[in-house]
Amino acid sequence: MQNSIIALGLMSGTSLDGIDASILESDGEQNIKIIDELYLNYPKKFRNKLESYVQKIDLKNDILKFQKEYEEIQRELTNFHIKISSEIIEKSNKQIELVGFHGQTILHKPNKGYSIQIGDPYLLSQALRRKVIFNFRKNDILNGGQGAPLAPIYHFNLFKSLKLSSPCIFLNIGGISNMTFCNEDNYFAKDIGPGNVLIDEYLKKTKKLNYDKDGYIASMGKVDYNIINSFIEHEIYNMNNKHSFDRKEFDYNFVRGLDFENAVSTLTYFTAKIISNFIDYNFKEKVKIILCGGGRKNLTLINFLKQILDREITDIDNFGINGDYVESQAFAYLAIRSYLKKNISYPNTTKVKKPTSGGELISNF
Repeated sequence: MQNSIIALGLMSGTSLDGIDASILESDGEQNIKIIDELYLNYPKKFRNKLESYVQKIDLKNDILKFQKEYEEIQRELTNFHIKISSEIIEKSNKQIELVGFHGQTILHKPNKGYSIQIGDPYLLSQALRRKVIFNFRKNDILNGGQGAPLAPIYHFNLFKSLKLSSPCIFLNIGGISNMTFCNEDNYFAKDIGPGNVLIDEYLKKTKKLNYDKDGYIASMGKVDYNIINSFIEHEIYNMNNKHSFDRKEFDYNFVRGLDFENAVSTLTYFTAKIISNFIDYNFKEKVKIILCGGGRKNLTLINFLKQILDREITDIDNFGINGDYVESQAFAYLAIRSYLKKNISYPNTTKVKKPTSGGELISNF
């Protein structure tokens, strides 16, 4: 592959469960070759510490209140990134030129001018002896954008690379759900609303479970449609003009009082309904939906989507791409584009004023 770069992408998402790592070779355009992938699950003790810390932080100034805790978590989190990076580099036996380091989002408040990801790029660069690109969202926000979603330029070039039929929507269901619409000539993207966040938060708080594996618990319950109808019109779930979300904006308290299985089933249907309403409202034409992210494994959620939406829905895995790693692939790809001084965000993806490059380069070795 001419003029290509091999990069490692690291992504720890809003579910706070661990780190996805992907090695990718690309020229920053349509030539894309996925080389290797690996996942590291955060140990329970660290995950609990991270979740507890994130719950304390509501504004940028709160970081100063808990500075010592911030530094301790940042060091631990970076060491986990060093661990998985070292393992996948050794496993792949490839000459990695760049590392795209997203870090762990602890605050996303673009309207206040910031999105903060915890993680130490200097320590990562020193330990791996590699160039690290980080802080991908900063420049976009400085130029009037929302700093999210950032994966769409990767989705669009993946769409071209895989020669997918047009039009289609890449529907990523992580903690937050977001989408990228692609056709032959153009693409646009935005966050939709909750993905796994309502279900996961309810399970953690009530049963100390991290997630509903395969949607099994939801499948055992009954949906309370009265609650759905009462809350589906709530302003936070009907913000078509809101472009990106923070996981803390969503609250599962409207299912309090329901039996456990019924609450999980209702939250799962509610999530499917939010996504379906968005797609039906914004896309009147026939469009194929390609599922990415951990939420695609929640079979009850996907069954609800298929019941509500009269659309073709398929996994990205059916095209030879592991749907668990699309976001980490994207940050390897974005690191390459950043290094080559190519744009990574656009008015039609983040609402930025003009196409903008982003990311900061560190060589600490």
